[in-house]
Amino acid sequence: MVFRRRKKRTTLKNLKELFLPENGWRRAFEYISYRIRRLPDTPHRIALGVSCGVFTSFTPLFGFHFVIGAMLAYLARANVLAAVLGTFFGNPITFPFMVAISVRTGDFVLVKMAELGQSGISDNNWGKEHSFTTYESFRDFVVEIYSEKFVPYLVGGLICGFLAAVVVYILSKPLILTYQRRKRKRKKE
Repeated sequence: MVFRRRKKRTTLKNLKELFLPENGWRRAFEYISYRIRRLPDTPHRIALGVSCGVFTSFTPLFGFHFVIGAMLAYLARANVLAAVLGTFFGNPITFPFMVAISVRTGDFVLVKMAELGQSGISDNNWGKEHSFTTYESFRDFVVEIYSEKFVPYLVGGLICGFLAAVVVYILSKPLILTYQRRKRKRKKE
C-alpha cells in the first residue's frame, strides 16, 4: 500500500493523537479547512454541508455525529463529505465549551417554559443539584440524569447548534466561492 506507515503506531499513541495531534491542532484545522475548500461542489452545497456538521456536533448524541451529520446533509441536499468534515468542529478542545453553553441555554429555556406554564412538566426540578445518596434506586438516578442533564443539553444543543450553523454558513459560503473562483482563474492562466 502506498500511504501505509512504515512503523505502526501503538494503541496508546493512537489514543494520544486523538487528544493531542502530533502536528498540533492548528495543523489539523488547516487540513480540514483545505479539504473543505477543495470539494468539487457548489459553494452553497458545501457551506450547507459544513453547517449540518456543525449543528450535529452540538447535540449530546456522541458517537453518532458523523452519521447524523451525513443524514442531515443528505436530506438537505448538501455535500455529505462537507458535513462529515464539519462535525470536527466538535473536538476535545471545543466540547467542554459547547456542552457548558448548551446545557446552560437548555436549562434557561426549560425553566422559562415551566414558569410560563407552557411546559408539560409537573415537577420543576430543572437545575437543582442532587447527590447519589438521596436516591434509593438506580431508576431514580437514570430519571434524574435524563431530566436534569440530557434534556437540557439536547434542547440547548439544538438552539446553539442552529445558531452556530447559521453563522458558519454565512461565513463559509463567500470563502468557498472566492477560493473556487481563484482556482478557476489560475487554471485558465
